[in-house]
Order: sequence, then structure tokens, then C-alpha cells
Amino acid sequence: MEKEMLLEKYLKGKLTIKEKQGFEILLKTDLMFRKEVEFQKDVKRVVTLEEDEAFRNVLYDFESEAQAKEQKKIFFSYKWLIVAASIILLFVLTYFFTVYQTSKIQELYSENFKPYRNVTHPITRGEEFADDKTKAFLAYTKGEYKESIELFTKLYTSGKEPYYLFYKANALIQLNRATEAIPLLQEHLRSSDVLSDKSNWYLAMSYLQIEDIEKAKRALNLVVKNKTYKTKQAKKLLDAL
Repeated sequence: MEKEMLLEKYLKGKLTIKEKQGFEILLKTDLMFRKEVEFQKDVKRVVTLEEDEAFRNVLYDFESEAQAKEQKKIFFSYKWLIVAASIILLFVLTYFFTVYQTSKIQELYSENFKPYRNVTHPITRGEEFADDKTKAFLAYTKGEYKESIELFTKLYTSGKEPYYLFYKANALIQLNRATEAIPLLQEHLRSSDVLSDKSNWYLAMSYLQIEDIEKAKRALNLVVKNKTYKTKQAKKLLDAL
């Protein structure tokens, strides 16, 4: 309800300073809210198209010419209106199809992505204040992904263990930072780490998050080809895409 109120006030230009701050935070952190804002802005532009000055000038010029050529008035009027209506209809249909496709992709992503569980360094009771590796995996296990990213970065810099890349990438995807996760997963795939067979699946999830369908399909096809991790889910997802 709060998001809807902020969006409505934004479209009317009535956001207070405090509300504007909250609105900007939502734009940066909530992908679906950002999509809805863009959608509403485009709808508003379509609805108000007839008020556009250039559009009125075209109509005025056409009507002036039609008055000078009375015999051709009806023919040209209907022809222009049909063309204009066709263009607008094509734009609206294309836009709504794009919005629908985007919504579908994000839905598929949400249904299929879940950060990989911590199987590399299981946490036991009383380890909360242990070394950085334990702290990193503890933060990851508790869902404190931002903290875990910082620790995994530090650990990989000093230890170069490939699995740090894998878990860091998962944390980045969870925080809607897939573009940062992609190169990490690609690097992880070049290693012989025991988790490497899972990287193609999470690479596909990254591409879905940023709506790069073709690259997501390529990653999913590799999952199916390798027949190791998430093979059945990959087949179903390919059919849905």
C-alpha cells in the first residue's frame, strides 16, 4: 500500500522530500517497483500523447491542407487517422507484450533462484567469533549477504579458493547484483572446484535476473548437456522460455 501511494504521488509530482528519499531507495533496491514505475510513466505518456505540441501541429497542418483540397478531405483524413491509429496501436501492443514478457521472466527467476546452501564450511555452535572463513559462511548462512560478500572477497584475495567466488556470486544474485555475479561464475567455471558443475545453473539465474534470455538459454542448455545439477529444472525452464 505504501509503494502504491508513493507511486501515485510521484506521478502527480506531489512527493515530499522525505517521501522522495524513500521513493529513490525503492527504485534502487526493488526491481519490480522500478519496472512498475517505468510502466506507469509510459502509460501516462501514451494517454497524454494527444496533448503533445508536435502532435497538435501535425493535426493543424493536415486540417489546413484538407480545407484547401475539399475533394480529397475525407480520403486523406481517414488514411492519416488509420496510419496514426495503427502506429499507436502497434506501440501499445509492443509495449504491453514487452511488459508481459518482462513480468514472466522475473516470475520464472523468482520461482527458480535460491542461493546455494553452505555445504563447504558447515557452521557449528560456538563458532560465531572464529576466523574470517567461519564468519563469512556464518553470515552467508544467516542471510547477511552484504557482509558475506566483503568477507568472501577478502578470503579469495588471500587464499584463491574457487568456491569463494561461487558463494560470493550467489550472494550478489540474491542482492539483485547479477551483473557483478556473472564474471565470478564464469571464472569459477574455469576451475576444477567441486562446485563447478553448479555454476552454469546460477549463471542462467544471473542472466534471467538481467533479462538476457539468449544467454540464459545457453547456460541452461549446458546444464542439460552436463546432466549433473538441476537438469530437470533446466529443461522445464527452457520450455517456459
